[in-house]
Amino acid sequence: MPVSSINREKQILEYLRNNGNASIQQLAEAFGVSNMTIHRDLNRLAENGRVQKKHGGAILVSSVSDERDSTCAMCSKPVSQRTVFIVKFENGEEKRTCCAHCGLMLQSRTHNIWQTLTTDYLYGHMISAGQAYYLTGSDVNICCVPSVLAFSSKQDAEKFQKGFGGQVLSMNDTVHYLHGMMHTHSGV
Repeated sequence: MPVSSINREKQILEYLRNNGNASIQQLAEAFGVSNMTIHRDLNRLAENGRVQKKHGGAILVSSVSDERDSTCAMCSKPVSQRTVFIVKFENGEEKRTCCAHCGLMLQSRTHNIWQTLTTDYLYGHMISAGQAYYLTGSDVNICCVPSVLAFSSKQDAEKFQKGFGGQVLSMNDTVHYLHGMMHTHSGV
């Protein structure tokens, strides 16, 4: 007997509660329906404010709100999805920071890290923090000082640098730069 769209929507919400997010394909396979059927279900749930559609999938609105309402693990400023830096530990714990500056400082002070992610400043998607390029000391101060902006490609970082100054560094060089800035300011 086919599941009604209302029952399926309830099941989709339960699936998202259990899994955090899901792709259209995952949901279509889980419920044995077409991708278009899932699109229509997600559209109704999004119109009712229950889910937020993301490219190719969805996330619960409460999860999005929780992420937006969280505070930085380093400086206690609000964490924005535009600049979030995520540190995942081997024990499953996760800490979020408001920007790459705080994220890299947290990463350099802690152990047992499994993964670090940051947000590409231009495109807004999550990238591996270790593979990112960082623009330090530019004229763009979005959060903490000195400003540290993350980019998924060196070319994007260099293009941004041409307009706003600063220097493009690897993750390790950025951490050294930040530690150097701390020592410079603490010695004054």
